[in-house]
Amino acid sequence: MFYTGCRPSEAAGFQWQQVTADDIVFNQAVVDSVYGRVLKSGLKTQHRRKFPINQQLRQLLDEIRPERPQPGDMVFPPPKGKYLDFNNFRNRGWKAILEALGIRYRKPYQTRHTFITHCLEEGISVPQVAKWVGNTPEVIMKHYAGTLAQFEVPIL
Repeated sequence: MFYTGCRPSEAAGFQWQQVTADDIVFNQAVVDSVYGRVLKSGLKTQHRRKFPINQQLRQLLDEIRPERPQPGDMVFPPPKGKYLDFNNFRNRGWKAILEALGIRYRKPYQTRHTFITHCLEEGISVPQVAKWVGNTPEVIMKHYAGTLAQFEVPIL
């Protein structure tokens, strides 16, 4: 999530068939329903979104890829059950990891905020970041651009 800015529901529904040589095609999410957690076609704000794989993300995917993944295999398989339960992940793993690292608690969704903020701080345009994460430029400006860590006025 730190490397893509994807939503937790998209990470929970992420299957190896969504990984191409150059991109991740986010096109589904795990959501809670009256039938429990289900895999839903489409995303929160669009049907599908292509995200380019950089060297850092490629290395991570290569490290975690099983020897022979089936197309429908989850990239982040749960210890038990069909889909990753983010409430369980947050309570059992995330909190403990942050505590062990001496980092104050924040929700796993903050990984999305971190990705977007880092991209903006690196000078990637607002429309490009919005396209990568499935938002509009207006949402990026309203919710993320105000938190940039620019402390000096640039030399023009």
